[in-house]
Amino acid sequence: MQRFGLLIGTGQIFFSLFGFFALVAWGWWVGLVSIRGPQTLAFGLVVVWFLFSAVASAESPDRGVETSPASLAMVLVTNSIFLFGPSTRFSNEAVLPVFLFYVRLCAVLAIVQIVLQFGGIRIFSFKDAIPALDPVLVESAYNQNAVEFYGSLNRRANGFFPMEPGALSQLLAVGVVIDVFILRRLAYLPLYAISYVLTRSGSGLLVLVVSLSVYPLIAPLKSLRVIAIGAAVALMIGTTYLIAPEPFDPIVSRLDEFSSTKSSGYARYVAQLQTWDYLFQTDRVLIGSGPGGLERSPAYFGGSGNPVLKLVADYGIVGLLIFLFYLVLSIFRKDNSMLALTMLACYQLGGGNLAMAPFLIMMAMLCVWSQSPGAGLRSIRPQAL
Repeated sequence: MQRFGLLIGTGQIFFSLFGFFALVAWGWWVGLVSIRGPQTLAFGLVVVWFLFSAVASAESPDRGVETSPASLAMVLVTNSIFLFGPSTRFSNEAVLPVFLFYVRLCAVLAIVQIVLQFGGIRIFSFKDAIPALDPVLVESAYNQNAVEFYGSLNRRANGFFPMEPGALSQLLAVGVVIDVFILRRLAYLPLYAISYVLTRSGSGLLVLVVSLSVYPLIAPLKSLRVIAIGAAVALMIGTTYLIAPEPFDPIVSRLDEFSSTKSSGYARYVAQLQTWDYLFQTDRVLIGSGPGGLERSPAYFGGSGNPVLKLVADYGIVGLLIFLFYLVLSIFRKDNSMLALTMLACYQLGGGNLAMAPFLIMMAMLCVWSQSPGAGLRSIRPQAL
């Protein structure tokens, strides 16, 4: 559902958010959903601070920067999804298999897209397949028809359901983490690898590298296996690149994008440095410029936003710390630290934002509602018997 929604100005309202809350309401009615106490208290702190920042910005605007009450409402409503969790009747173990089916479906569809492209058939968006759906699609706000290189007619695989090729590459990275580090299964790695190469995107690999590098810092006692597997995967990729570099050339060549002001790589990872410099020259860096302040900042470069930058610009360093406390409290458990870390890396490095409902719902499902098989939690099946 992530491509479906309404375009409102420069923002989007995703239908998946309404679908999630409808499922939560039904789950509450039948006893499958519970309210999470600690997370509710933490979210209360978020609400109080964000409202304070909004009022302060209204009373004393920062360098004339306008604010957006709608931005505040959307951020709070979207991120309230972490307040809900599974009751003891919910079958946690069913979530990961369903998610992995989705990952593998997208991986197969990515290969099908490229095969069809050889025959001149290019179907990379719902609008291409069913033009009548255009009024209820948000695809035009994203690069779902990304070309292999500037001037090319060939497009990069996006798996049809993910928003764009970069989103598919990150989805595959999450699939690798679940299969390898949680389920300890390697059978589907060739499928993931082939599909990943077809995305011509580096963001999924960046997410994996960051996650594997940071994990020893948050779970030193469990990191030996992760380091060993990561080293083995890196060795395998490096050896494959030396033997047959051609499939990797499109991804490697995209490194040149960091120097081009017209590229997504520049916008996502370089241009934001100018915005950071601007923020730390203002006296509002602690409390922020108010909701929507980042996009209305004179130093903002289109496409360069990310959650941390957005939080500091709108709600200040204090708001960043309060929100991170709420988010970490919501998604981290003792048994899922590697998965939660990977989702946070996707969140920050993958071009998301504070109200990106499709990704946040996926984060909630994987980090709140799921349980790896055999972990020992109660499920609905024994009770049904």
